[in-house]
Amino acid sequence: MRVSVSKSRPYVPPSFPPSELTLTSLGGVRAAGVRAGIKPSGNPDVGLLVFDQSTPLVGVFTQNKLPAAPVGLSREHLARSGGRVRAIVVNSGNANACTGARGDADARAMCARVAAALGCAIEEVLVCSTGVIGVNLPMDRVAAGIDQALTELSPEPAAGRAFLAAIQTTDAFPKEASTRDAGGMFAGVCKGAGMIQPDMATMLAFVGTDLVVSAEELREAMPRMAAASFNAVHVDTHASTNDTFLLFATGRAERTGDFRPPLSRVCRRLAWLIARDGEGATKVTTIDVRGAASDEAAHAIASHVAASALVRTALFGNDPNWGRFVSQVGNAREVRSIEGLRCTLQGISVFENGGPMPFDRGALSHAMNVEDVHLVLELRDGQGRASVMTSDLGYRYVEVNAEYTT
Repeated sequence: MRVSVSKSRPYVPPSFPPSELTLTSLGGVRAAGVRAGIKPSGNPDVGLLVFDQSTPLVGVFTQNKLPAAPVGLSREHLARSGGRVRAIVVNSGNANACTGARGDADARAMCARVAAALGCAIEEVLVCSTGVIGVNLPMDRVAAGIDQALTELSPEPAAGRAFLAAIQTTDAFPKEASTRDAGGMFAGVCKGAGMIQPDMATMLAFVGTDLVVSAEELREAMPRMAAASFNAVHVDTHASTNDTFLLFATGRAERTGDFRPPLSRVCRRLAWLIARDGEGATKVTTIDVRGAASDEAAHAIASHVAASALVRTALFGNDPNWGRFVSQVGNAREVRSIEGLRCTLQGISVFENGGPMPFDRGALSHAMNVEDVHLVLELRDGQGRASVMTSDLGYRYVEVNAEYTT
């Protein structure tokens, strides 16, 4: 898919076919998504996931020092329940962040309402919110939305997609991914397009499998899974107050192989979709750093390059201005030695051993005019390697964020 970056052309969001599976395909999962009137647009804004039985679940949350009320409460509930969950309630259009004691009480009231309806302990219900910061929730509408969602719960695929629609804010398209492997099914949905990196995004992600996997196994796998996906995506270097990634296993199918690779593929695809959305993005560039002093150093260097506005505007303009890429590597404090640095863009070597390599600038610009761009930066500091996905930076990003609350 080729995308024009002409300033005069209106932004046309990409379109992707529905995933084969969604969360309700996993068995033992019901979902709903309804319009409660939280969003001025009238779009769906309350979603509910309900598990037929207590289900092992682990979470990774924002590192922002101003975590939203639902983040604090969900952390507390997971600790109290030992990682067993019956439901997740979500609202969009309002982040319930920086809302003080009232925000804490509102988040707790959302969980209590669902728990009462299901007949489970309140700590078995998690809550997520996303949207505008610093505005109190309209709890009368939220409560009515929860009640409506409870009546519309269904195991059908359409219900899973209704849930996905209800969690979106500035998303230009729905984000879902799935696969079959290791004797089971794997599916995930997420929302996010801005306030991305570091440590996830204005992002909510819900990923699961129908395999038998314990909470301990999920907890062990989660850090590496998050590091290679949702913590390896960049849009604008502004981590949110509400970031949440939840991973669960319904235990309906016996494992015949390792559950981690297929789950990682689903997470990686969802993270790619977030970068592809990127509030006006036209492409995703995967920045591979190899030969760093450690994996952590490689991740830091890749993130440093991904965060550069000069790098990202060059990507938007399909400009093979490799000087921006290599000079940003030189700015990274994790680099021990710049000697031997090699830069390869779309499979074409453009810089090696301290000097430029000959290449056809027009042909390389044409090769960059695609949805997937690959930039490889090779050092000689050690064996460390990492990848970060970043969106390009164009006119639409400014339009979306300059008018977010107006």
